[in-house]
Amino acid sequence: MSVVPRPPRHNLRIVAASTPGDWAADTDATLLKSHGGGSVWRTTLAGRECVVKCLRVGSVRQRLGCLLHATPAWRHWRNARWLREHGFSTGEPLAVLHAEETDGGGAFECLVLQYLPGRSVLDLLASGDLGPRERRHLAGAVGRLAARMSREGRFNRDAKPSNLIVTSLHETGAHLAVIDCADLRPCRVGDHAVVARMLASAMLEPMGCGVVIPLTMRARCIAAAAEALDPRDARAIARSLWRRTREIVASHGDPTPRENPLGASSR
Repeated sequence: MSVVPRPPRHNLRIVAASTPGDWAADTDATLLKSHGGGSVWRTTLAGRECVVKCLRVGSVRQRLGCLLHATPAWRHWRNARWLREHGFSTGEPLAVLHAEETDGGGAFECLVLQYLPGRSVLDLLASGDLGPRERRHLAGAVGRLAARMSREGRFNRDAKPSNLIVTSLHETGAHLAVIDCADLRPCRVGDHAVVARMLASAMLEPMGCGVVIPLTMRARCIAAAAEALDPRDARAIARSLWRRTREIVASHGDPTPRENPLGASSR
């Protein structure tokens, strides 16, 4: 069994960096998540609290992807920069590193991101800690985020609640940050179909994890998305989004994830 790649201390090459700094890992790192060929860590690099996503580079295709900047790390790097430039919240992309394991385990690529404190939407939904007003605010924020992304011509193919960090939740509303944006893709501006797909993702992941989303939350999420798309025709849009999301959820099959995100953070 191969060793889980760690944030590199030695044998690293800085491929890109938003600011100068020593990106060698000189402190203990906490493993947040491990998956096939990769891992996610929380640590301190260059004097900043960071999340480091490490992915092995073994095949010819993966090595070519590194050279062409076509790996998940590079997609996240570009999409995170785009999100921040357009006023969305996400962890600042700090560096892309290439490293060689000292034990001969091979090469891996690392994406270094700003750490964002807070709990994921999925964590909060599963916790039972939310009151009626907080649930309403959270649902509205998820719906508005999907609509706003569509209005900016982007579609998040991985718009799961576990990929949204609640950076604030108070009496007047909720604020969300996207923490995994490697799967953002261009879309037609204001495309209602992609909004429905993002909203369906927000419903499917909790279902697969055994988390019940109240009907009132689903209704508020869809209503908020419709209002954000076009307040003049919000009711008709909401009816269309309800129909589309129900069809997507019904045709999806078993939503149980391969790895339960409630047991780990993917930031």
